[in-house]
Amino acid sequence: MVIKEIYKKAKRLVKENRVRLDFETSKRIYFTVYSREVHSVIYEKSKKNFICDCKYFSVKQKECSHIIACKIYMGLLWLNGYLFC
Repeated sequence: MVIKEIYKKAKRLVKENRVRLDFETSKRIYFTVYSREVHSVIYEKSKKNFICDCKYFSVKQKECSHIIACKIYMGLLWLNGYLFC
C-alpha cells in the first residue's frame, strides 16, 4: 500500500468510528480496529511504540493504516505542524 493510501484509509477508519480503545494499563493501551478484518493494536507506553497483528505490519515492520488510525484517534499524529484528523 502506498503511504498516501494508508493515511487515507486510516482517516476513514477513524471517521467511521472503527477504532475502539478497549482498555489501558500502566504499560499499554489496547485498541481494536474494525477494517475488512478485526485487528488488535497495542501501544507500549515505555517504548512509545505501536504494534499491530495485521499482515502488512508483520511483514513490512512499518506503520499500517490500523496504527495510523489509532494515532489519529489519540491525537498523536502531526503532519507539517498540524494535527492530522
